[in-house]
Amino acid sequence: MSAGKKPDGRLRAAYLLRIHSYVDIAVISMWTNNPRVDVMLGMVEASLRGGSPGGADDAVLEAVRPLVSEARAYLADGEFLAAMGRMRVAHDTLALYVIQLADD
Repeated sequence: MSAGKKPDGRLRAAYLLRIHSYVDIAVISMWTNNPRVDVMLGMVEASLRGGSPGGADDAVLEAVRPLVSEARAYLADGEFLAAMGRMRVAHDTLALYVIQLADD
């Protein structure tokens, strides 16, 4: 992408859908009590680091980051319901944002 050019909606949606799929995998891992669930949550956290393409979607990433961090901490403390609640909000926030992108 050249300097000063705004990323198109397809690139932005693809970037966010990748993160959304990581959240999917982490949520399923949480439900199945997968022994690698912490690794999956770490993968979600890593995918949320940095900025979005062109910075256009940084606000949604900033909203989701603390939810995933809180979920990981709650799960480590054995508080499954609180952790799952945070992950569901993160998941839905990303999904609704991508839907909004499709309308733009």
